[in-house]
Amino acid sequence: MSTLAFIAAAAVLLLIVLAKIPGLEHTVRPLIDLLFSGIKFLAENSLSWGIWLFKLLFSSHLELLKHLLSPAEKLDPTVALEAKNQG
Repeated sequence: MSTLAFIAAAAVLLLIVLAKIPGLEHTVRPLIDLLFSGIKFLAENSLSWGIWLFKLLFSSHLELLKHLLSPAEKLDPTVALEAKNQG
């Protein structure tokens, strides 16, 4: 994780240095604006994605518990039919 943070910091520093070079400012400024727009978007929507992830994991665990605690006949009606045909 620290390697990724280092690479991200180096990329931001590189963009800042490139923005100071005459002639490159017009090509680097839109990249910097895009980068900060993306960071702003992620910050605004991170709570929504966190809630979605929590609900997804919670409902998946509830479904697992339901399948573990329910009898097979309740979950799959063909089990009763197969037992009836065999017996």
